[in-house]
Amino acid sequence: MMAFIEVVEKQSMSRAAEKLDLSAAAVSIQLKKLEKALGFSLLQRSTRRLKLTEQGERFYEHCKELQEKIAETAAFADRAHQEPKGRLRIVSSYYTAHRYLIEELEDFYQRYPKVQLDIEVSERIPDFSRQEVDVLLGFSNYYKELPGNLHSQRLMVISAMFSASPVYLKKYGQPKSLGELKNHDFIYHKIRSPQQTLKMYADKEVIIPPAKVTLNSIDAVISAGVQGLGVIDCPELICRPYLESGRLVPLFDDIFSKKMEGYLFYDKKNAMLPKFRAFIDFILEKTIDLR
Repeated sequence: MMAFIEVVEKQSMSRAAEKLDLSAAAVSIQLKKLEKALGFSLLQRSTRRLKLTEQGERFYEHCKELQEKIAETAAFADRAHQEPKGRLRIVSSYYTAHRYLIEELEDFYQRYPKVQLDIEVSERIPDFSRQEVDVLLGFSNYYKELPGNLHSQRLMVISAMFSASPVYLKKYGQPKSLGELKNHDFIYHKIRSPQQTLKMYADKEVIIPPAKVTLNSIDAVISAGVQGLGVIDCPELICRPYLESGRLVPLFDDIFSKKMEGYLFYDKKNAMLPKFRAFIDFILEKTIDLR
């Protein structure tokens, strides 16, 4: 293929042979073997010049595309061995940022001082197609609308639980069974799936009512719960300080509503770029005990 490309671009067997460090006869033999394998002629040969056949023109275009892809792949492989550097844009859920990411930043910069992390702590679904973000850290239970070209790696599994404030429970009573939840007011996160059937541990299901209040941050959901606006379904580790202080009360001491799986999402095509690989491997290392 390379001999064919060189012959076309140099318009000479001898000049192509010189570029490839071959004899003109060797280049001619390679071309004849290629034409035999393809089953059609690539060149119209004359004493004055070489001219592509119609099929030869199409084949040359295909070969050039392939040559460019090979060059891109070689450059990509070369970059993969370079020192991680450059800007990496990250959108992280509140929980993941405050519980794991921020407290590990010093260690990350000790290892990779030339990487600049641009971190947005936000509970939203970013637009990967518009290249708003490079990496997303969040919970798969919420992120249902991500495009198919994203790769995901699980970071952690945590438990969520139902809770409410003493003020709310004094006014409306504490449910004695999961079935009674349908009679209570609920506060939901805005990006939570709207379905009213909630998956529980051990494949159980419970029907919960539509939201009385919808908010776009876990902090706001907890605050609304503490104020007595309704029942919340919150990761146990996030709610723990409020449970320990008595500002929230667990509705069912021995029942967790569901597992929440924390994931790292990124575009597959970037997986081997040094700054991506460094960050991905770092986060996976720091969360190894949570999986």
